[in-house]
Amino acid sequence: MKKRLPFVLLSVLIVMSLFLGACAKATPTAAPVQTEAPVVPSQPELSTAPVEPTTIKVMSFFAFDNPEVETEVVAAFEAANPDIKVEFESVPMSDIFLKYKTLIAGGVAPDVMAMNLENAYTFASLGALAPLDEFITKTGYDTSKVYQSTLDMFKVDGVQYSMPATFSDVVLFYNKDLFDAAGLQYPAKDWTQKELIAAATALTKDTNGDGKIDQFGYNFPWWPVVLAMYDASIWSKDGTTCTLNSPEAVQAFQSIVDARYKYIYAPTADQLAEQGDWDMFQAGKLAMFPTGPWGVKPFNDNVTFTYDIAHMPAGSKQATLVFANSYAMAADSKNKDAAWKFIEFATGPEGTKIRQDGKYEISPVKEIAEKYYVANLAGDDPEHAIVFMEVLDYAVGQPLHANWNMISDAIGPELDLALSQAQTVQEALDKACVGINAALAK
Repeated sequence: MKKRLPFVLLSVLIVMSLFLGACAKATPTAAPVQTEAPVVPSQPELSTAPVEPTTIKVMSFFAFDNPEVETEVVAAFEAANPDIKVEFESVPMSDIFLKYKTLIAGGVAPDVMAMNLENAYTFASLGALAPLDEFITKTGYDTSKVYQSTLDMFKVDGVQYSMPATFSDVVLFYNKDLFDAAGLQYPAKDWTQKELIAAATALTKDTNGDGKIDQFGYNFPWWPVVLAMYDASIWSKDGTTCTLNSPEAVQAFQSIVDARYKYIYAPTADQLAEQGDWDMFQAGKLAMFPTGPWGVKPFNDNVTFTYDIAHMPAGSKQATLVFANSYAMAADSKNKDAAWKFIEFATGPEGTKIRQDGKYEISPVKEIAEKYYVANLAGDDPEHAIVFMEVLDYAVGQPLHANWNMISDAIGPELDLALSQAQTVQEALDKACVGINAALAK
């Protein structure tokens, strides 16, 4: 049975509800009714669309024969910097610098450009590259982690215009199978031209008896390396006068002529036109070939024989050249901060470790070079990869001048005539000095 509220209590509740309702009707509104809506300050709309990444263009010749090496650097950078997209183009070294000039002239240069040593100097001198010192300072980049000599290679008048990404030097690659077949000892650290000539002559052969040489003992490196081996120079210490026609330089170039025509152990220009020394070595037709660590991976991928490396045989002194490649920023880049981020990554521990693992040259970052370079080649050719590091004790930098292209153009044609015996070495170098002096005077 339902319980009922007592009558008195129910009556009280009814009266109170009527009283409260009457009060509500009698209370005026707090403010007069507005005829227009109040003005509310507008608020910025919050966009839900993703922020578009900054896009930079990077052009490089690094590891052109093994493009996956540099594309891996790019991929690793993009993964670490999702706000930056890289449009990457790989171009052979033979074409890239002319392409840069065309793009710079058209105002569409890549934000980041790979440079070798002489072109880094030339492009910086022309004002085509952005100085990097402010970025180094602003981001607190620790330059002490990089070999100082490689940093200094890319300074012009004390200003850092690009950052070293790789360095390399010229050593003596040799075909161990050919040495073994001839019963010869492998090249030693203390070899001079006397030992070189003896071995190279024994390794030069007409293998099929047709009267034509099929296997050569040696070919010479780029001519500035030969100059260094004879302590010769192109210009005076003050940079004002050509010294390429000195007795030391004549001796250096005469050694190449004698190798081709007197001792006959090196291919002539005509023979090299039929097959270059790189291809000769890979084909097992050149016993000794001075080149750098850029050859390691291509040779390991393509040769069918065992090879190793050794120190360069001395001329009047033991010498070789050290080279370096770098990444520079275009002076007209519209994305300099993003471009610097790429340069910092690609030339730092992360980027150079990828190249090191890809067996492309040597990292200028000390910890990467010293910890990984030789270790990565363990169990593979060359057995004595440590030689790449040892030759730094006597390696020198290549000649650098703002008018290097003019100087090279003055030397090239005359030297070609001398090396084919169309004129004497002395005549060639005297003529070359006319053009060199003109370039030095500019």
